[in-house]
Amino acid sequence: MRTANPDSYHPIVYIRGFAMNKSDIDETTADPFCGFNSGSTVYRARPGNTEAARFVFESPVVRLVANHEYVNVVSEGTDLASPGFNEPVPRRSIVIFHYYDPASTLLGNGVVPPIEDFAAQLSVLIARLRDLVLLTKGAYDAPEQFRCFLVAHSMGGLVARAFLQNPRCDPQNVRKTVKKLFTYATPHNGIEFSGFNVPSFLTNRQINTFNRSVMGKYLGLVPAWQTQTDDVARCPADALDPANIFTLIGTNRLDYEVGMGLSRTFVGKGSDGLVRIQNADLKGVTVDATGNQVETPCAKAFVYRSHSGYFGIVNSEEGYQNLQRFLFGDYRVDVWLEVNDITMPTGDLANADAAGTLEAKYPVDVIISLRNKRWFLTRRIAEEDSSAVFEHRDVRAQRGKTPVLEKALSTIFMANWGKRDPKNPTVAYRVQLAVRTPDFQIGGRDADVDHFEGSSIYADAVIVELDTTQMPWTASYWWESEQTATGAPSTKTPLKLQPLHAGTTSPLVARIPIKGGSGIEFQGALKFIASPWA
Repeated sequence: MRTANPDSYHPIVYIRGFAMNKSDIDETTADPFCGFNSGSTVYRARPGNTEAARFVFESPVVRLVANHEYVNVVSEGTDLASPGFNEPVPRRSIVIFHYYDPASTLLGNGVVPPIEDFAAQLSVLIARLRDLVLLTKGAYDAPEQFRCFLVAHSMGGLVARAFLQNPRCDPQNVRKTVKKLFTYATPHNGIEFSGFNVPSFLTNRQINTFNRSVMGKYLGLVPAWQTQTDDVARCPADALDPANIFTLIGTNRLDYEVGMGLSRTFVGKGSDGLVRIQNADLKGVTVDATGNQVETPCAKAFVYRSHSGYFGIVNSEEGYQNLQRFLFGDYRVDVWLEVNDITMPTGDLANADAAGTLEAKYPVDVIISLRNKRWFLTRRIAEEDSSAVFEHRDVRAQRGKTPVLEKALSTIFMANWGKRDPKNPTVAYRVQLAVRTPDFQIGGRDADVDHFEGSSIYADAVIVELDTTQMPWTASYWWESEQTATGAPSTKTPLKLQPLHAGTTSPLVARIPIKGGSGIEFQGALKFIASPWA
């Protein structure tokens, strides 16, 4: 496999997730890779307990070593956690953060410290890693050029955020050396059971780590950044640029078997079995010239994977493909859906809409894939409770106004080294979109209208080709519904790329208009924001 530009590579620090009891803590302490070496031979193609398909994924560690020539930082039974380890470390290295070691009965005192202590340990580890990498000739031209990637699962993402966001958790002052953060199924906005946030009084084994009032403190959000007590999924841009954060969100709760399935039962639908989908998302936040806080979505993707286990999110092909493209890719495309209007046919629905009494929630399914690949980068489907949702009251309120109503659907990262045909000058992606027909209500009661369950107001798939071989970039697209019988596009429509901000050359924005529906009509656009990535 061809690899990326050598300058794209930096040391990777992996931070595992929560260990609930003593046996779990001892087990992870005894595991040299803390689960980052776990693979799988099975996957679920569809929701529900359908027969699993065979698909071999070796593990993130094995694939990073095989595909990108990374090495494990282990020598004669010692690693960075060993006091006597002082060997030069290569730039392409994988370091496992064993933060649970002091809390184990094997290598520690069996007492679980607060998460702030874990975050401070991470600061010390990164400083030590930096010093040893700089001993390697040619690793970096100057010490200030050192950078690293943080890759975290579950609570590991909160450890990373505490280190990045809370100055007290960075005693070595090294947070600015972190270039990118990738989180698998991290409860960025806490954990909920039966619709209630984990209470703060559950201090045993630090379970209250996932309580939002506790999180706001150790994440450094109080009092400056936490404007709502129920929202701690916010990362100030001065901690890490939100453009450099990726959240991978799992949507398969049915295969999460921890606690004999009790966890997935109490967490409920719209989760990976432990973390609710909306709580695994993260936003960046800045302050504008008027002093108002402005939120920016971080990159995200959705995969039909559970929190852990045979069908888990870390040991998944989809997870790895998003990871390697985010870390080492060449191009980034943020996918948005703009909604200009959704109009009703003449009759009760139109009358209720005019009167302001029509209510509905429109699920928007989106599946994104790359050319010649067997897997999806993102998969958001109503049956898996992962669709984006637009409410009709918002559509009505924003009708004819600017800015238009819009939502970020997902982010695509692509790489030249990932092409099957390296001579092809383009990179291409496919976006399958469906705006599902909702259940309408008029005045709070179900509307009596004809419909077919599972139908869509609009459904199609678009393929976009991006040519980046010369400046300015060019692009074209075609709809699958317009393809010929052989699968070839009947015509390719040029896609106009314009600077997102006046006077700049990147990022570029393009819109593909969407209009369709029989009776109920959807009007909007797919918006793509494309830019080089490094």
